[in-house]
Amino acid sequence: MTLEEEARKRLERYIRATEGVFRTMEISPPDDPSLRKLMEESVELSRIYLEDSKHYFGKGDYITALVCIAYSEGIIDAFRNIGWLKYDWTFYEKQG
Repeated sequence: MTLEEEARKRLERYIRATEGVFRTMEISPPDDPSLRKLMEESVELSRIYLEDSKHYFGKGDYITALVCIAYSEGIIDAFRNIGWLKYDWTFYEKQG
């Protein structure tokens, strides 16, 4: 497998996993309105990074796609770590 094929395979896996997180996550926002707004804006930014990753993936720009998905995951992981989001990472291997 070439490096490009390996990058494509990994990116597909991370994009699918991140999409799954957005479909299943439970949000427990903080009571403070300013913190709630910050969390909501940041989660939306994470969604934008996910979409950017899919865009660059489709163009074959795997490096930029990887950077975008890493930012997306980092943002939501930070909010999960402080208890404002609940989800599990699930990685599915592509069948067939």
